Amino acid sequence: MDTMQESKILTNTVEVEGAALIELLEGASTHAHKDKSLLSLNAVQLEAEGAGYLVARATDRFRLITGKIEVESGQLTKSLIPLSDVKRVIELSKSNKLSRVTLNRIGDLLTISVTGSSITVQLLDANYPDFTTILDKIGRELDPRELSFNPALFADYAKIAGKGKAVRVEFTGEGRPMVIHLPITAVEWTALLMPMRTI
Repeated sequence: MDTMQESKILTNTVEVEGAALIELLEGASTHAHKDKSLLSLNAVQLEAEGAGYLVARATDRFRLITGKIEVESGQLTKSLIPLSDVKRVIELSKSNKLSRVTLNRIGDLLTISVTGSSITVQLLDANYPDFTTILDKIGRELDPRELSFNPALFADYAKIAGKGKAVRVEFTGEGRPMVIHLPITAVEWTALLMPMRTI
């Protein structure tokens, strides 16, 4: 395959509502690992699926979250954005959150444009965990005998849900992740919190 064909395959564009993108990225970034040396985890993965959604994924190995917002059209192949650049995208989107934001990927560069301003970020080339296998294997055995978790990790759900909103926790069995049900707004969330081992 020549370079021209390869470039066409990796060229994709999607347009989203600014306020929804901000909510999506702010929520997902709470679950990204804060250690910059862990490249694949100190990031948020974006992908526009064929079903008309832009999906954001993040994990810090103790939790994982996916959120999705509607897009009118377009596609975006899996794009792993460093957390520092995610913050830049959020700031740019906040400059006019009532506008539409365009995300355009060419090769390993992602350009984000809103109302005449734009930034370009270098995407990470790193092995990212496959969320689908974990999410598909979640059981529905509601019989936890004992459960331990780090309350500091749980606190981020209040930031995503918003003040005064309820967060529902579904226990899937002893030693298995808890499913965190967050209120649906512009973003539809799926979140897991891994149990801690007690010593």
